[in-house]
Amino acid sequence: MTRQIAFIVAMLGSSTAAAAPAAGTAIEPQERIYRAIRTHEEMRIDGKATEETWSLAPKDDRFRERTPDVGAKPPVRTTLQVAYDDDYLYVLLDCESDAGDVIVRTLRRDNPGIFSDDAVYVKLDPSHNHRDGMSMGINAEGAQLDALGLSDGSQFIREWDAVWTAEAERRDDGYTAEFRIPFAVLGIKSAAEQTIGLNISRDHPSANATYDWRLFVPPRSPMASSQFGDLVGLRNIKAKRAIELTPYALARTNFRPGLTVDPRRRPNLATGGDLRIQVGASSYVEGSFFTDFALVEADEVQVARDRFPLFFPERRPFFINGLEVFDFGRTREAQLFFSRRVGLVDGQPVPVLAGAKVYGRVGPVSYGALALQTLGAPNDPSRALTLSEPANVSVGRIRVQTTRALNVGLMALGQHRFGLDHADHAAGGVDSQLIALDGKLVGYGFMAGTWAQTPAQREERDEDDVRIAPATDPQSRLGSSAYAQLQYRGLYVRPSVLWLWSDRDFDPRLGFYRRPGSARQEASLRFVPRPRRLNLREINFGPSYSIETDPAYSRRLGQNARGTLGVNWRNDAAVNYDISHFVDFVQQPFELYQHEVESRRYSGFRHNINAESPGRRVLRVRAGYEYAELFGGAAHLPTASLTARLGKHFSIGGRYTHVVGRLADAGEDFNFGFANANLDVALTRNLAFDNLGRLDLSPGSPRVGTQSRLRWRFAPGSDLFVVYRSDIPLSEAPEGEPARVAFHEVTIKLTYYLRAFINR
Repeated sequence: MTRQIAFIVAMLGSSTAAAAPAAGTAIEPQERIYRAIRTHEEMRIDGKATEETWSLAPKDDRFRERTPDVGAKPPVRTTLQVAYDDDYLYVLLDCESDAGDVIVRTLRRDNPGIFSDDAVYVKLDPSHNHRDGMSMGINAEGAQLDALGLSDGSQFIREWDAVWTAEAERRDDGYTAEFRIPFAVLGIKSAAEQTIGLNISRDHPSANATYDWRLFVPPRSPMASSQFGDLVGLRNIKAKRAIELTPYALARTNFRPGLTVDPRRRPNLATGGDLRIQVGASSYVEGSFFTDFALVEADEVQVARDRFPLFFPERRPFFINGLEVFDFGRTREAQLFFSRRVGLVDGQPVPVLAGAKVYGRVGPVSYGALALQTLGAPNDPSRALTLSEPANVSVGRIRVQTTRALNVGLMALGQHRFGLDHADHAAGGVDSQLIALDGKLVGYGFMAGTWAQTPAQREERDEDDVRIAPATDPQSRLGSSAYAQLQYRGLYVRPSVLWLWSDRDFDPRLGFYRRPGSARQEASLRFVPRPRRLNLREINFGPSYSIETDPAYSRRLGQNARGTLGVNWRNDAAVNYDISHFVDFVQQPFELYQHEVESRRYSGFRHNINAESPGRRVLRVRAGYEYAELFGGAAHLPTASLTARLGKHFSIGGRYTHVVGRLADAGEDFNFGFANANLDVALTRNLAFDNLGRLDLSPGSPRVGTQSRLRWRFAPGSDLFVVYRSDIPLSEAPEGEPARVAFHEVTIKLTYYLRAFINR
């Protein structure tokens, strides 16, 4: 081991000069400004530059290579042209390549496989706030994918689905992509003169390369809008106001007797819809009636490793629009408002009567308000329903861009549960975000508080009339929390510090907190040399240390010292190794894998190594192994995954993790696995059949689930779905608990998108 470390240090030291950029490259992004021209002719979107407008619009080919050589001049030419009229923004991208060099293995829209194809992306920051952006991309066959990038790209949301048009035209020496993007999607209605953020990225898989019009310098996100250039020349825009209506009708059956249209019981027949009205230049009112969340993609199987909650991302379209306004807190760890808490109980949909929200921006001010009413539901396993009371949720948010580098905001939210006394909840907070030094310096912080009521509890006794829990009176509690984080995202050095605190009374019922009632401090330092040897792209290594205490800083709850070493090659292959030593004080006993973990101090080491093959090939393989000293025992977790893209019509993938080990003083070992798999068949760009499989063999509730979905996008924004879902328990319920019931359901749903433009 000593020899290996000495070899790595010697290699890094000898490659100091080699880590410098090659001659003629520009590591720092150069300023990019493009002046669009106004078109006065009808633009036909066919991927061909046949209109006179494209002969007049200036061509800009100032692209730079992001990977594998940061700042290098690309080996092939890409040109950008932009035009506009009162209602649309038009973009033409010409992508040259060697003969027969274009690679396309994805035909299905909204598929992440597009990132491994020959593809181009138009990235826009319509508000020009250098914080939030949107991306519209197509590959060389015209398959589309769109996404939102929030907080300078720290959140990448592919579930966003906008209605825009693009086509691609392939030829022997490359392809051309033509876009038509409504100003209504961008939140632009009228302007004497408008400047918006613009960037263009191109993936070139045969060279394993990505090119940017304005360079995204690592480690900044490919959706970091602080890295966008400027699109100018948009003058005297007089766009019409957009009204969008998406009604739906559905029929479903769970193969059991009985027919109901009661919206509280997952009805067999239902109708509803969404309405969005553009009420200002960048402002919208949106409503949803009898909202149906049945066709959301199934969550992947996750298995707990400790007593803290698992995080499942938001996938429902109603909560995606305007999400850049409602974002508050640190994702996956300390979020004051997490929309996943609304309309779902124990992971199951709760019937929703209606929801409404207004959001937008006026100058430097962004604002949003949301209200949603659930109907509640009975406990009905045959319909995959969990007992819930009707609830009303309200959220308000405002954010002010005080300078280009700094914004400050305020959020308030509340929940009222009907039918329960002393069960209301309210929360609020202020936050601030700093993005400076061209996106290198990033800081974020907030202060928040909660007011939570707890209903009275009856005395509980067992069958022998022994009191288990005493009766309690209704209670109200005030709690508080604070967070601060600062990081420098340099090309070669990346330090970061973090502090997160909340008191014991802090109760974020509508948010997501991994461990409330604690204080955590963390510092990390990463070094990223980029040696030009052994076909390496970069080496990433460094230490981090965190310590957790109680809110009064009187008792240590845990600590973790970690070291990381990662090696990335130019062909996109990678190997990573982590080693950490932890100390964990368990305060309350809990159950893990059907074994009780005692409340005491635990410590030990964790080792994790994983490797992956190049991602832009037909086959991509990942493999990993983790060894963890787990609560006085030990666990081994081997993992393997495979993705195969068998032409543009077929792709398959799967991931399996096995968990085997033993907890301290446990009566027996635990030995189980869990898996996620997919099979996608794209018949055309707009007709696809996707299948998801989930296997969970963890102790206590093993189950298998599937979701098969046929989706036909027969018109822009309009879909026909045929969905089959199942959830089958693989064991009987313990004595005294309700029987576990297999769930099967077939749903047919039709949505139709209507968009009308009216004059001011």
